[in-house]
Amino acid sequence: MVKWVSDELKNTTNNGSDRDQMPERAITDRYGFYGAYNHSIDAKGRMIVPQTFRDRLGERIVIGVNMAQTSIAIYPFDVWQKKVDMLTELSDADVSAEVFLERFAMFSFDNLGFDMQGRVLIPAALRELFLRDASGVQVSGARDYVRVISSQQAAEEVKAFGKEHQNVLRDISLIQSRIRANRDN
Repeated sequence: MVKWVSDELKNTTNNGSDRDQMPERAITDRYGFYGAYNHSIDAKGRMIVPQTFRDRLGERIVIGVNMAQTSIAIYPFDVWQKKVDMLTELSDADVSAEVFLERFAMFSFDNLGFDMQGRVLIPAALRELFLRDASGVQVSGARDYVRVISSQQAAEEVKAFGKEHQNVLRDISLIQSRIRANRDN
């Protein structure tokens, strides 16, 4: 996706700096899904997906697990397909990867859509696995998909991040140094 955006940017005037000349799809693909919203989930498992996310997800979505299998993910179909293709390729090359493909497929639900209120039904298997009896969820962007976790998990993640990364700028700098060192080797 990003390559396509880069090609489109090269074809604009002002050396690609004029965002108004970029096609809307290119802007959507490049910037993906960002932001976090707190919503409720009803007893039937329906929750609102913010309008900005619905617009970017498109008509055909797949609700499943993220690649790390730590949360619910709502994918545009083409993004989900790329992840299945990658796992299939790994599985074909090394049978030990098949377990990840099987689990990813098992927890992927197609042919779901949004109702008139902008809600989506989270399949029961995913609710049981990740949300249990939660009445509140955090719906957030995860670059190329929409992430759904319980409000409790969201609060725990905020605490864990703060504990693990007490000096964010230093930690980013260390990563940059590691990358530069790897490039130089």
